[in-house]
Amino acid sequence: MSRAHERAYRLLAERVRLGAPARRALYATIAALIGTGVWWLGVRYAPNVVVGQPDDFARLAQEALALKVHGATAFATLFALGAMSAYHVRRGWALKRNRIMGSVLTAAFTLLIVTGYALYYLVSDSSHAPISVLHWALGLGLAPILIVHIVTGRRSRGPALDVGPERRHH
Repeated sequence: MSRAHERAYRLLAERVRLGAPARRALYATIAALIGTGVWWLGVRYAPNVVVGQPDDFARLAQEALALKVHGATAFATLFALGAMSAYHVRRGWALKRNRIMGSVLTAAFTLLIVTGYALYYLVSDSSHAPISVLHWALGLGLAPILIVHIVTGRRSRGPALDVGPERRHH
């Protein structure tokens, strides 16, 4: 059997799913990112519920703190996504598994990164509101997209192949 065929058998036998520690770390990081975004939305749009009868100074202080923590979790998420993508995305794409939802998830993260960067560095007074709404709408939609990606991936996963080059003629 050629080396290309041997590699193909090994590739098919490998799992795409992240190991438990990496998976837990990624989920925790994304949960923190979404949670801090929801925290900011609450302080911004429902301050009486989140902060409790705040004056403007208290609300602005909470809003600033929420954005700082959200930014920190965004950096952690970027790091986690980069580490995870080197194996998971590359392997899943090569195996042609869960490509549609993986692409949707990648596009969502890409748009969140671009709109987050734009909000911090590029927006003007006139463009801030629509970009902000786009960013937080995408952020709120991230959890369902991620859940569908995970469920779809688990359903598409077949049993590990026991057939390899060494067992082909047995």
